[in-house]
Amino acid sequence: MACTVPRGAGDWRMTLQAAKQADMSTMDAPPVPAAAEVTLDELPAAIRRVIDTAMRAGIPYSLRRLPAEAIDPGTIAASCGTEPGALVRCVLYRGKATKKPMLVLASAKTPVSERALAQLVGEVQEKADAATTERVTGFAPAGLPPFALTTRLPIVMDELLVRLGRIWCMAGSADLIMSVPTNVLTRAIAARIAKID
Repeated sequence: MACTVPRGAGDWRMTLQAAKQADMSTMDAPPVPAAAEVTLDELPAAIRRVIDTAMRAGIPYSLRRLPAEAIDPGTIAASCGTEPGALVRCVLYRGKATKKPMLVLASAKTPVSERALAQLVGEVQEKADAATTERVTGFAPAGLPPFALTTRLPIVMDELLVRLGRIWCMAGSADLIMSVPTNVLTRAIAARIAKID
């Protein structure tokens, strides 16, 4: 299966306002280089786990390495030939009282509302810190993928994402991004579709 992956992307999660500013700032900027293909043998074990999980679950994928210029939703989307709204932020939340974790998949264009999440699951939610995210999922927040986690979690997906044929999510590292068919991913991870903004 062909692969493609990103380099040095960093944590591209940002506020909606910042994302809009980034989109505007790239209007007159030089073209962003396309994300580059890579081979599986150059990937570390954690990333191989993501790939192996995708293959076992029957999720077709395209893995890419982002160029150094891809640093925000606008430039990342441009390097992948897609729109910022098709980029997925995987964020770990947990109940304020019970500390029960859940994974939220949101479009880069969607500001996640903790109030909406609380109404959805019946408990006040808070975003997990980086240390908790890595301990619970096995991945740092900047590279958090939607599957291959070390803990089985309930998953909530932004309803805006399911309107798209393909979406792009991080693949275990801040410099690797993966394109997958939305409907196949949704079924494979048993995601609950909901309005989260």
